[in-house]
Amino acid sequence: MQKASSNIKKNDLATIPKPSFIYSQKFRIGVPSVVVGMGIILASLYYVGFSENTSIRDVGVIFGVLAMIVPVTMLQVKESQRKDSIDRNLPLFLLALSSAVQSGANLIRAIETTADRNMGSLTPELKNLRANLSWGMPVEESFENFANRTGTKTARRVTVLLEMALKIGGDIRTNLEMIQKHVTELQNLEKERKSSLAPYTYTIYISFAVFLGIAVILSSQFFSQFEEVQQLLSKGPATDGAFFSSIKDVNFSALNQILFNMSIIEAVFGGLVAGKIGAGTYVAGVKHIIVMIVMAIVAFMLV
Repeated sequence: MQKASSNIKKNDLATIPKPSFIYSQKFRIGVPSVVVGMGIILASLYYVGFSENTSIRDVGVIFGVLAMIVPVTMLQVKESQRKDSIDRNLPLFLLALSSAVQSGANLIRAIETTADRNMGSLTPELKNLRANLSWGMPVEESFENFANRTGTKTARRVTVLLEMALKIGGDIRTNLEMIQKHVTELQNLEKERKSSLAPYTYTIYISFAVFLGIAVILSSQFFSQFEEVQQLLSKGPATDGAFFSSIKDVNFSALNQILFNMSIIEAVFGGLVAGKIGAGTYVAGVKHIIVMIVMAIVAFMLV
């Protein structure tokens, strides 16, 4: 009786629900990030009240928005890396299962044995699965909990196939080899996809660099020459019919600001596309956005 109550308590611990969003890591990091980002934006706007330099305001707003987005995005990137580590180690896990079954162990015992191996981010989830099985949780619930904790499509697919292998029976080793081959082929296809799409990511950076180069040339060479002509026109007599009189009232600082804003827009959308092409998610594009924005700020600051 005492043993049964102990198992119930352990099962309750194994199936305890995830904490709400308020107590999650994203919330604990996201709230201070928003506060810091808003502080940077307000400080830049407050500075513009004493200075006519609007570039400080724009740069402050950009870095304020990045301060709000980047920390939470880094958490998402870390979670994505954890999932990638799980998917990479799944074929090794299946090979270890096949080896343990070949040595005479059943599938449940093989899972418990392979949980002690070093398989990156998959190891903690395997230990949790072993604990659930040893505490008497039903196999279906244990596998479902394992699939939810890993959070990858490949892991869920492997879990379903393992559960079917347990129910159907037969030659477990052959089934495991087929599952391992299937997962390996899926990962090879994903690697081929990423390698074939990698040149398109470089194309986005090259096109952005060309855009920045043209914008810098316009701002430093073309617009500066017209500003000198504009100053000469302001000092000389009125020449309404002259060729350059049309540029007398042109605000070249506003044109430079438009080019800078266009480069930021290009960086944002180009980074999102690069992340989607390279890693398959828009979240991965944040790192490309940061790199491109820094490139734009440095280029226009040097001008």
